[in-house]
Amino acid sequence: MTDSITINYKKSKDLKIYLQMPKERGTDRPVILFFHGAGFTTNKVNASQFQQHANYFTSLGFVTIRVEYRPLDIEGLFSPIECLKNAKSAIRWTKQNSIQYGIDSNKLIAVGASAGGYLCLCAAMIDQINNKEDDVLVSPKPNAMILLNGGVNSNLLIDLFPEMKDQLLIASPTEVTRKGLPPSLFFHGTEDQNIPIEDVINFSDDMRVKGNYSRVIAFEGLGHGFFNYGNHDNKPYDKILRDINEFLREIDLLG
Repeated sequence: MTDSITINYKKSKDLKIYLQMPKERGTDRPVILFFHGAGFTTNKVNASQFQQHANYFTSLGFVTIRVEYRPLDIEGLFSPIECLKNAKSAIRWTKQNSIQYGIDSNKLIAVGASAGGYLCLCAAMIDQINNKEDDVLVSPKPNAMILLNGGVNSNLLIDLFPEMKDQLLIASPTEVTRKGLPPSLFFHGTEDQNIPIEDVINFSDDMRVKGNYSRVIAFEGLGHGFFNYGNHDNKPYDKILRDINEFLREIDLLG
């Protein structure tokens, strides 16, 4: 069993994180923050999407945090810019409270699905967009990023939110790849109709050209959301856990 704590990390917006502590306590635990998918167009998917993934990594000695980045009482379209601000706030909160929860703030891994993956990339790469209440001296950049059918640009979002075009053009990771970004691992289905795998492969290639560690693991014949617990007899889920372990061991972040 692990201890689970619900914390309101953004009182002004009533946003919560769900923090799980490993049974064996320590003072320098790595931490994984999970950002769920379907974040901008529906609230039917929420932080519970990653409950099983969090349980697994907590059992390995990680502190895990499942993040709410949009209000639960709003259904339908919700601003990706506000979601990005909130995602950054959650990462900053984790770093600012790392000592209290036995976290090594230099071992922070961001995991995101679909829209949540886009938020992970933006937290690491987009400097201009922040909550005005945040301490911007605290970096929202994770030490590693893992994206599950994650978005790598803002093209689709501009179609959904044309009134935010100028801000979304800024918040497009494909336009700001550069040296010194966190190692990134992408899991993507070859039949993803929402986010073409070609976009992800091109982005990952560009990351490597710039000198960053980046890798794509393709799932042949699978579409969007293939990674969820319970899908496809859990074969993708089980493989993803193994591959994440290998990735974190390779970059020296495995607990």
